[in-house]
Amino acid sequence: MSKLSTKLGIAMVGPPLAAGELNRPLVGESERVIIALASRCHRVPYAMCCLSIDEIDSLAPKRDEDSSEGKVDKISVLLSLIDGIKDVPNLMIFCATNRLHMMDEAFLRRMSGKFFVGRPSSQARTKILAQIPEWALEPDLIDRLAIASTNFSGAACKAFTRAITVRCMAAQRTQPNFHVNYKEALKIADRTAQQYQIFLGSETLPRLLLRNLMSGSRIRVNHLSRHMYAGRIIVDLHDGSARIEIIETGDRIAVIEHKLFPNETSVQSLLERLTVYGKDRNVQLLQLIDLNLLASQGAYDEKKVFETLKERYDECVAYTRSMIIYDLDSLVGVNKSESDSSMGRSMSSSVVNQSVYTYVRARFREAVVEQQQETDDGTQQMVEKWAVAVIREPFLLRQFSSDVQFARTRQEEEELELERRKAEDLLKCVKCKDLYIENENKMGNCAHHDGFIYDNSAPDLAIYTQSEVAYMLTKLECDAINYPDRREEFERQKNKFKWICCDTTVTTGSGAGGCKKGKHGFGEPVGDRQRRDGHRLDQTMIKRWEEECRRNQEYNEKWLLLLENREAQLYRIRQEHLPPSPTDPNFILHPA
Repeated sequence: MSKLSTKLGIAMVGPPLAAGELNRPLVGESERVIIALASRCHRVPYAMCCLSIDEIDSLAPKRDEDSSEGKVDKISVLLSLIDGIKDVPNLMIFCATNRLHMMDEAFLRRMSGKFFVGRPSSQARTKILAQIPEWALEPDLIDRLAIASTNFSGAACKAFTRAITVRCMAAQRTQPNFHVNYKEALKIADRTAQQYQIFLGSETLPRLLLRNLMSGSRIRVNHLSRHMYAGRIIVDLHDGSARIEIIETGDRIAVIEHKLFPNETSVQSLLERLTVYGKDRNVQLLQLIDLNLLASQGAYDEKKVFETLKERYDECVAYTRSMIIYDLDSLVGVNKSESDSSMGRSMSSSVVNQSVYTYVRARFREAVVEQQQETDDGTQQMVEKWAVAVIREPFLLRQFSSDVQFARTRQEEEELELERRKAEDLLKCVKCKDLYIENENKMGNCAHHDGFIYDNSAPDLAIYTQSEVAYMLTKLECDAINYPDRREEFERQKNKFKWICCDTTVTTGSGAGGCKKGKHGFGEPVGDRQRRDGHRLDQTMIKRWEEECRRNQEYNEKWLLLLENREAQLYRIRQEHLPPSPTDPNFILHPA
């Protein structure tokens, strides 16, 4: 600040200060010091004066009902000196802070210029790491180290570069051909991340990558470079897929799926994949919101939880390119309950923390990508605000996808259409020939016969299918109408057909009913029943059902027993009507 003010011809009214240097133990002393520094500008009214304060957030924090009187007094004095009642026209205040979202809004409004200096993007990190001498690092490691250094500040990247160079110089004293390999570089990056407190969840990203390297699991992640993206990703840990929304021609939203690897079973194991996604999109900041973050911030009550969530979200919003990851299962939670009833056991699920769920849902909807934003120098810059939800519970996945209107996959579209048809479309049952709706198809709704039909008047008890008997009964009714003088004969013939399953006479009409009760449909998947015309019975399905009835082992044995009894009965009748034999001792020859 001193060099800048000298170059611009601005007089410094004091040395660069930290906000803590202005705090005094006595009441009113801090305000007096601030006013005294500002009053120096009156000595040189012809020149612009400058006051530089670092970590201004501790001097002008956000005011609320819990703020102490001393904090409020210091803020009021600062506001009175900046466009206030004690305005000093030739005073410029240069401030710096890392926590802009925690500062007083009135103070921020009176700051005429705000300049954001964020963390370097993946491309910027690559340029910084490219300064490592070629003799110090193995070739082709710069891109991989750019991923490992995600969320590193400029100072951390510089420290990482120096640490690699120093490590190589120290090793080359005894090993002239020594180069830092990927494993050694990750260890150095891990120490650097711990030094600068750069954590993702409960550990550093280099430590996670090093663990994957030691276990021998190398993940070849699909890259985000071929499509126009919508900025929203849902990772389904249950089915093992990452669903990414894309924008097709005509602004139609679709979904592409990347299959997860077997070892990607938790949020921590997904970070390597997600950092690769972030590198592809050149994001500057990647935030992970999970229980580890809340625990590290001491967010055990609802107020502190929402403060932490808002703080992390506001930090992401400050960047042009950012990605925020929500571990939804740990943040929200799902409550499952089971109950028994006459219809069987049922399970219900509900969201535990509804307020956090509502907040995350609202933030997820605000994700946006690839919109042009014009910078101060007139160039166009891409704005990418990525949001990622990692979900394991199927109920939570369905609920969240529906609430945020996430685009469905082709399989989900087919399943949704199938569910709609199951709830609305009428189908015709092959067993009872009645119409039904699949969602209302319960045990006992279908009354039918599950056996074949035989001709009780025939000596061989001829077997017929239901379709054949229906045709013959229709013909007999027609003959009864055309030949009224033989009507009684035809009516008697209609009663000769019997069901083998219940020994009842075959009847036609709406009151035919059946001897068995069950569910509608037979041997056909629900999806196939929904796809075909429900009002028409497929002849192939009718033949399958009739063949199944004909092959029933129990009814075939019963029919064979009836046939044996019928043959024995016919044999006795024939024996009774035969004339006596001459060899019979009771035979008497009568004279003519």
